[in-house]
Amino acid sequence: MALEITVDADLLVLSGRLDAAGAIALDAWKADAPTVPAIWDLRALAFISSLGIRSLITLDRRVRAAGQRVQVVYVAESFVADVLTAAGLTKQWPMHTEVAAARATGQSVASPAPSAAWTGAGGDRYARTPARGTGRVSRFETAPDAPAMLVRFDELGLAFGTGEFGTGPADEPAAALVATGHTVLVHTADGLTDLLDTVSPATTFARLVDAVRLDLDDAERWDAEGDVTWGRLRADLEAQAATAGTGPWAAGALASWNDRPCVLLMFAPEGEGHREGHDEALRVVALRAVADPNTAPQAGGATTLAEAAAALARGDDAEICWPDDATTLRGARVWFAPTPTIVDGGAHRLVIEAAEPVADAWERIIRSTFADEARVSLRRLTGGFMASTFATDTHDRHGRRTLPSVLKISPRAVTAREEAAYQQYVRPFILNNATVLMAQAVHGEYAGLRYNFLGITGGESRLQPLESLYLGDTPAEAMTAIRQTLTNVLRPWYGQAVVAPVQPFADHDPRGLFTNLPAVAQEVLGVDLDAPWIECPPLGRSVLNPYHFLQHRWDALRGYTASWATSITHGDLNLNNVLVDERRNIYVIDFSETKVRNVAADFARLEAIGMLQHTRLEHDDDARAVLTQVARSLEGAVWTPPAADVPQEPMLARAAALAADVRGLASEHVADPAHEAAYLLPLLEWSAPIVAFRQVERVRKQVAMWSSGLMLERLLHALALPAV
Repeated sequence: MALEITVDADLLVLSGRLDAAGAIALDAWKADAPTVPAIWDLRALAFISSLGIRSLITLDRRVRAAGQRVQVVYVAESFVADVLTAAGLTKQWPMHTEVAAARATGQSVASPAPSAAWTGAGGDRYARTPARGTGRVSRFETAPDAPAMLVRFDELGLAFGTGEFGTGPADEPAAALVATGHTVLVHTADGLTDLLDTVSPATTFARLVDAVRLDLDDAERWDAEGDVTWGRLRADLEAQAATAGTGPWAAGALASWNDRPCVLLMFAPEGEGHREGHDEALRVVALRAVADPNTAPQAGGATTLAEAAAALARGDDAEICWPDDATTLRGARVWFAPTPTIVDGGAHRLVIEAAEPVADAWERIIRSTFADEARVSLRRLTGGFMASTFATDTHDRHGRRTLPSVLKISPRAVTAREEAAYQQYVRPFILNNATVLMAQAVHGEYAGLRYNFLGITGGESRLQPLESLYLGDTPAEAMTAIRQTLTNVLRPWYGQAVVAPVQPFADHDPRGLFTNLPAVAQEVLGVDLDAPWIECPPLGRSVLNPYHFLQHRWDALRGYTASWATSITHGDLNLNNVLVDERRNIYVIDFSETKVRNVAADFARLEAIGMLQHTRLEHDDDARAVLTQVARSLEGAVWTPPAADVPQEPMLARAAALAADVRGLASEHVADPAHEAAYLLPLLEWSAPIVAFRQVERVRKQVAMWSSGLMLERLLHALALPAV
């Protein structure tokens, strides 16, 4: 079905297929058409391809060059509507379902007044088209002692100033800079022009010391009737600006300079212009092609200043330069704003609100993943050795609150593992943990994922880590949520456990995060790595030295094989990797360590956290109470620890209840109750490394060391291995 093009007064009707052949036909029609109607009826269009989209965009430029705005009539629920939406054009063009509505809207768009001839002080004549608006100048300024600001290419738009590419170190020297939306050009110290062009302006950055962005499409326009020198044009602009007042003014020009297309950008911050004694008051720079006259549109073409600059910047031969008074400009078209609206460039930049400093690499990731927002507030949910996770509240550029999301920043390798694990282990099984990946970005060694959970559907939704419930005033709710996590949410994993050969000492090595763990224990606590036993004063006896065992005996056991129940396991299940919302929906996050292993591993991880990281350890009595509870829990059968005296300290009581719960739940999935080591080994795996946690007080590290010794004793007994 070929494309059919029909024109009826103010209406352009397209029917059939706007595919590659249709795009060629539409481009040919446009080239011969004296005018292009502003109302487009696409209701009979059956198909549109990317080439068709490109043709519509170039057609739109003709409409805007005539001072009008495109109005589209379409079928809202159709293939064509889906393509227009995906291309972002439904936000750019007013969309209607009836021609009458498009005509009514189109009539309200002001048409430009006819051009009027005007003669400047130097005798140059211009056809002058009155303004449809004031034009706007956005000023990006950095405080004298502050580092250069990171600005995305799409935030810069058409701008010029001082800065450098945002790809290198922050201390690179600043230079003259011109930006066009997709391209940034820099005038280097050796007088050359370097450029960085991108197809992803929302994830590519420049560093600015200062700059001005010019939005002048609605400003008044001058078309020079003959050649004009830069000196005379500047004088005419200054004279007209002076009649409007003494405030800032801005202009841009498209012309031919020595038979090469060029764009001039200028801004007078104080309205003084380029006058005697005020040489720096008028800031001007030119972007010029130096080889091919066809690099950019000529002044008489139907284009805007921004489009002309963008086309010129994409050429391989564009250079940043500065005109002198004698520079001749041919066919100049000037956009002039004698009283532009002046705004802070920050209005274009994403506002990041965080309780902690944001590192350079993280800032880039945040600005890239939230490119569609105006403000983002970050609230840390988790932050560990491998990743940092934040709950985010966001607002769009109209101040409206948008969908809450979660941002995770981690090393690229960790993020890659998480994405792979999610696809292999989470998506096929964990239905009520489904996530929607909203954006992702990488910079250097870090990667960021922005995602939303299916249950988080409103602007007022609130996420909090399960830890906040466990440590708060609702421990019963926390225990319920933990049980639901280990049963309802993760049962599709644990409920399919199968007995398989494993190498438990290789799988549960406490040195996974800290390869030098014994040396750390020696440095921090003075542990003698050659002593098999260490004194435990709170219990009044010696316990096995876990760091001696790691140093001298563990590696010999890495080949030890057992047949244990295995399943998909999270691998880092802790109270910060389980989130709850205000309806107590549960979401498990951070799957970078998810894989098939010993089914009891996740359960034991939670006990170690509750008992050794969240109990009170302020006095010697606290240490004795915790160690006594640990020792009692290792007596008799691991799965059913003997009842203990109710601890007086509330957090210890919670830890004891948590340990009893998770052991009972783990026993449901361990194939043979005799496999107690399946629980004890991961319990030791997550207890011994606490001595290396920098944020943990010394007494807690000591308690973790002694507890690990007790666990090691019980483990070796369960495996019938000698203690020394």
